[in-house]
Amino acid sequence: MIEIQEIDFPLDCKIIRNDFYSYDPSTSFNEADSTKYLNEDLLQCFFPKDNVIIDLGWYGDVVSNKGEFRIYVIKNENWEIPFSVIHSKSDEEVKGLLVKVLEYYSGGEREE
Repeated sequence: MIEIQEIDFPLDCKIIRNDFYSYDPSTSFNEADSTKYLNEDLLQCFFPKDNVIIDLGWYGDVVSNKGEFRIYVIKNENWEIPFSVIHSKSDEEVKGLLVKVLEYYSGGEREE
C-alpha cells in the first residue's frame, strides 16, 4: 500500500509541503502511480535559524521511468547555486538521506 512517508521532523523545522509517498519507481514502476506520486515538489521544509530550505523532488520522465529523486539544500534562498544536491533512484535510500540532512540542521528536538 502506498502511504505518505513517516518522517520524524525536528521541532525546529517548518514543514512547507509533504507529498512524499512510499512509492519506489526503481522497484515497482507503473506509469499511473508514477504520474500520481512523482513530481518536483514532493517535500519542502525550512530551518529558520540557519535560513536553510530542504527541498525533495523527483526529476525525470514518468512514462519511461528515467529519473531520480533529488534533495536540494538551499542556503539564504539561493536557488541558483544550491549548497548541496543529493541524488538517489530509490525512495527508501532518499528517505534515509533526507533524515540525515534533517538531523544535521536540527537543534535536536523532535515531534512526539
